Amino acid sequence: MMQFEYVLPRADIRALVGSYYDTTIPVGFDDVMRAEIANVRFVVRGAVRTNMNGKEETFPAGSALLCGPTYKWCSVGFDDDTLIFGAAITPLGWARMLGIPANTLADRTVPFADHVPPECALHIQPIFDATDAASRAAAADTLFAALDDPARRVHEDFLALATRWITDPEPNELEDLLAATDISARQVERLCKLYFGSAPKRLHRKFRALHSANRLTWQELTDWRDIATTAYFDQSHFIREFRHFNGRTPSEFIKGAHLLVRQTLKERLQIAHESPFSLVG
Repeated sequence: MMQFEYVLPRADIRALVGSYYDTTIPVGFDDVMRAEIANVRFVVRGAVRTNMNGKEETFPAGSALLCGPTYKWCSVGFDDDTLIFGAAITPLGWARMLGIPANTLADRTVPFADHVPPECALHIQPIFDATDAASRAAAADTLFAALDDPARRVHEDFLALATRWITDPEPNELEDLLAATDISARQVERLCKLYFGSAPKRLHRKFRALHSANRLTWQELTDWRDIATTAYFDQSHFIREFRHFNGRTPSEFIKGAHLLVRQTLKERLQIAHESPFSLVG
């Protein structure tokens, strides 16, 4: 049985890191990973295998990985006795801690140390050396606080506006975002790529599909038609979009085991998330 624990980051970095998660997999299995915001993952024990865009990769124990925001599902597998500690990086955190356009690493996983200054990289090993989730979280707090650069220029008003736009579960469209800002459509697209890793329409499609999967899990629904909103052209459109971002059709999502996605979603409700990207509430 997979053991999953969420831990809140230290208060001073919660705007940058939405949550920590400590995951133990006693018996290996294969599953799918849905589209996500950016993450940093530390493979403490075992190994993780992924297949994104036909590229198979294996990450053994000791790997510290920077995972850019993803815009499709991918295959994932775990060896027996695998332990992963991860951090969900918000768009503000990406901008202030990394300072590179998010779209340059969208749908990619790269060595974390390649994007960390040497003086900050010294804080990576204590995460691997820690003996429990709380200690790993404390070490990660130190690392991410060291990476934070509040002097980096960030268009925080737009970032807050776009965040509300994609995390609001109510139907809305690109026109609503454009109407709420005084910058051009071209600038909106540039900033969405910079902070979120994608043009706004694709970003919006992703979060709409994630909201649908969350509702199926948290409301324990048995009929996916209960959450197929009028934002979709028809049922076929809804099913295609749901599968593209969640890795299963709505019916498969309801009926299948989906250890990874469904258990993490259920565990997500166990702590008070401050990050809107938890999509809780």
